[in-house]
Amino acid sequence: MLGLKQVSAAEAAGISRRTIQRLESGELDRTHASILLQTYYENQGVVFVRPKDGQGWGLIDNSRASKAGQS
Repeated sequence: MLGLKQVSAAEAAGISRRTIQRLESGELDRTHASILLQTYYENQGVVFVRPKDGQGWGLIDNSRASKAGQS
């Protein structure tokens, strides 16, 4: 997704890369860290789609479209 690196996301969100890894694997449930990371991705153009019909969260990656429009 996005070609965004965990290191860049961690720095921008103010959390550690290990925290991101643990959030992504489901090993960690930290609401504050999750919100910081989600805010970072939303600022990059990602839209989070709420779960529906037993499905998990979805993502719409608008980051490439918004970058293409800037060129």
